[in-house]
Amino acid sequence: MLDNPAVLLLSVVVQNVVLVLLTVGLFWAGVFVARRLGSKAGYGLGALGVSRPTGGFLVGAGIGFLVGLGAVVGSLVIGGLSALVLESLGFSADNEAQQTLLGGLRGWVQESPVSALGTAFLVIVLFGPAVEEFVFRGAIFGGLYRLGRFFSRSMGGDESSRGVDRFSFVGAALFSSSVFAALHQSAVIAPALFALAVVLCALYRRTGSLLPAIVAHATFNSFTVLAIALSALYGLPPGTS
Repeated sequence: MLDNPAVLLLSVVVQNVVLVLLTVGLFWAGVFVARRLGSKAGYGLGALGVSRPTGGFLVGAGIGFLVGLGAVVGSLVIGGLSALVLESLGFSADNEAQQTLLGGLRGWVQESPVSALGTAFLVIVLFGPAVEEFVFRGAIFGGLYRLGRFFSRSMGGDESSRGVDRFSFVGAALFSSSVFAALHQSAVIAPALFALAVVLCALYRRTGSLLPAIVAHATFNSFTVLAIALSALYGLPPGTS
């Protein structure tokens, strides 16, 4: 049952739905408390990045796509270096944490390419990136970033100064990106995922919206699905995705 890729993808969807509900619930609970304390905070999800990007939706999507392409190239370089370092230290460079899912997907694509690739596209390329950006960049990074600026203001600092903004960004980006990379449970791809996450944090801060980050993440993940398809249908090496 657990080796069935359809079941594994369904479990990913269920987990992500629960994660989104928890994130929104905690956010609204925080807003409720803040309003009781006199704050004018609203319940809208704009504070979590669900908003129009600077320059408009089309510009935001285009920037995200270009960043995603750059992330793919960067991940190949970083992933290759990570594999070399791990192997030189005597550790396995295999992406063991995702082998069950990826191997199952390759078998499913060979048996039923249309349904397998369609499902993988919906879950891995569309749904997964949207949820992960909402949680990791919108909630965790965004919350920590604003919290850093709040504490700076409460301690008498100039919240608008570049130093305060840079310090708040670096702390929030490093923490949220570390959690993001660690939860993927793969030493060989962790450095590439960490670098990707930091770039997505910067993209979110720059545009004020999660849309560019979601598009970049989706573009990045689409190459994993492409690698699975080429491996299953044409016998090409699947790589380390």
